[in-house]
Amino acid sequence: MQSLVFPWLGGAASLFMLAACAGGATGDGSAPMAAAPPAEARCDAQAAQSFVGQAVTSDTLGRVRAATGAQEVRQLRPDSMITKEFKLGRVNVVVDASQRVVRVYCG
Repeated sequence: MQSLVFPWLGGAASLFMLAACAGGATGDGSAPMAAAPPAEARCDAQAAQSFVGQAVTSDTLGRVRAATGAQEVRQLRPDSMITKEFKLGRVNVVVDASQRVVRVYCG
């Protein structure tokens, strides 16, 4: 029984690898084009720089989101684990240990 399982696993792994490689092919040999971001996905961090130094509340975060035009707001505390993906319609509010805004940026 063991001799039948290992060849099957190797074949399945090979199929997954081939499928992953073929996923971005365009058929003409060129690189796949990235999808254009939606028109509503935008963020203008410059419009919210006046919030730096202010205490963070849910109201403050809402006003930062409204001022930047972002679709979502993310609060980053000193102990926060963050991901590295870039989101065009997201504003990041960096907060220090005393719950004051130290930086506002998009992404």
